[in-house]
Amino acid sequence: MENAFRLVCRWVDRMERMVLAVLVTGMVGLSALQILLRNVWHTGLNWAEPLLGMALLWLTMLGALAAAGLGRHLSIDLAAALLPRRGSIWVGRATSVFAAIVCGLLAWAAGRYVGVQREMETNALLGWPVWKYYMVIPVAFWLMAIRMVIRAVVPAAWLVHRDEECLPGEGRTLS
Repeated sequence: MENAFRLVCRWVDRMERMVLAVLVTGMVGLSALQILLRNVWHTGLNWAEPLLGMALLWLTMLGALAAAGLGRHLSIDLAAALLPRRGSIWVGRATSVFAAIVCGLLAWAAGRYVGVQREMETNALLGWPVWKYYMVIPVAFWLMAIRMVIRAVVPAAWLVHRDEECLPGEGRTLS
């Protein structure tokens, strides 16, 4: 069971990295094209800036999701430094449950926001209503909540990456 869990985590990690890399590459390419068009031909793409803004939103949410998956999200590790290992594991589980609840509440609020945007249907970007682009917010928060619940229930040893599972230059711990 542990090996299957690690395999899924490794696959999800690589997929997230690929999506983030493609998104950043696309943003840099579109920004460079826009700069070139503006400075050389004194023209530009009307949709480039709004699309780059949406891409930044997606990059932020997907990056936060990836950080939560790797255990690199914002946290205060004072308890881990002061408590014995067993105690810090239970504090980590409790904070993961709390973070899951907060992420669930944020997902719910973001879903309501997207619903309001849908009702207003004010803008479209590349033929899609803008509210569809905003769907990344509640989806990412729900996925973060699920990840936090998983962190709270799986054995702590499963959350520690072995050296052979890390990409070159990395040595990370998920606990």
